[in-house]
Amino acid sequence: MDQATIVSSFAAAPLTHALARPSRAALEVCDSLEDARRDWLELERDAIATPYQTFAFVDAWLRAHADGRQPMIIVARDAAGRPNAVLPLAIRRSGLGHIAEFPGGKDANFKMGLFRPGFAPDGDSAVALLRAAAGLAKGGVDLFAFTNQPHRWQGAANPLAVLPSQPSPSFGAKTALKRDFDEWLAERTSGAARKKLRAKQKRLAAIGPLAHIVARDHAGAEAILHAFFAHKERRMRIAGFASFGDPATKAFLATIARRNGAAPPLMEAHALMCGERIVATFCGAARGDRFCGMLISYDPDDAIARCSPGDLLLNHVVSDLCARGFATFDLGVGEARYKSERCEASEPLFDSFLAVTPLGHAMGAHERLKMRAKRAIKQTPWAWALANRLRGFKGTLRDPGDEN
Repeated sequence: MDQATIVSSFAAAPLTHALARPSRAALEVCDSLEDARRDWLELERDAIATPYQTFAFVDAWLRAHADGRQPMIIVARDAAGRPNAVLPLAIRRSGLGHIAEFPGGKDANFKMGLFRPGFAPDGDSAVALLRAAAGLAKGGVDLFAFTNQPHRWQGAANPLAVLPSQPSPSFGAKTALKRDFDEWLAERTSGAARKKLRAKQKRLAAIGPLAHIVARDHAGAEAILHAFFAHKERRMRIAGFASFGDPATKAFLATIARRNGAAPPLMEAHALMCGERIVATFCGAARGDRFCGMLISYDPDDAIARCSPGDLLLNHVVSDLCARGFATFDLGVGEARYKSERCEASEPLFDSFLAVTPLGHAMGAHERLKMRAKRAIKQTPWAWALANRLRGFKGTLRDPGDEN
């Protein structure tokens, strides 16, 4: 079977109701998001996908991180011309070569394409499609590097799990929600722990009346995001660092906060108020019946921090999600106490590195080795503790989310 035949079978075979005569090319590679918008949004309505690969999310992220990245949007269609898969990628230069990867960086916990339900290529077809797409990409590609991919997403298999892969350095943390929040909480915490947290809530309430708020417009989301950065900046100064967050990340988060007036918002922002003061923040993104945590912070003031405002806010967030009927809540990727305390399930992730040139083979070998070393460190308690100390995150100075 030649490459063209394999690519065609990748695009059309999984959907048995496809028409016999294709109306459009089975494979297209777009070098701008706008060129792929129609197919992307069509597939997005019903696709197996995370919140991090929606058109609006990727568009906002790439606008903020435009320097040195070239969009590469792969669209695979069925025989009727409908999109079966959209792989939103970005090409960046690495040394002498070019790497194509899912955009989002650390702002996107999970990396996937968008796939029509029932779409299931075999490994040879998936590899052939990517090799063919590399030949169509503007400027060329040496290596595809797909990291932090879930094997399954909300019960559906990830079609790219057929690619050669290795385990990711970290795993995701998720929990199955219930309609009754008190029942969910009782299954995950002891009576003594709940009593201790109630005492902390009482102490915090003595400082000022407590309220859980959810931003309903862009002004509210921006205020919560401003508090998030203020908390992080103060904690970084305490730890001896100059600042927190690079300008591109701040610009991206500000952009999606401003989109809070949209339906649905790109990022939902929660806060715990103590009087007029925001003492903890939590932001996440929803898709279908799953809510994905993205950002969390708390006020480092000693009188506030000892009351565990971040833990109190997380309980309010989960209670709200239970009431709204969400089935799954995750706290992203990485190792942290607050994640293991709330999430009973670990979500295995995998990395795929597919070379398409001789240079890409060398680059892929380097990337695989780097990720294996990172995984070994994270799976070795003393090595991981040392790595955190070297990074400057010490005990109580560690914010949830810093350990990704």
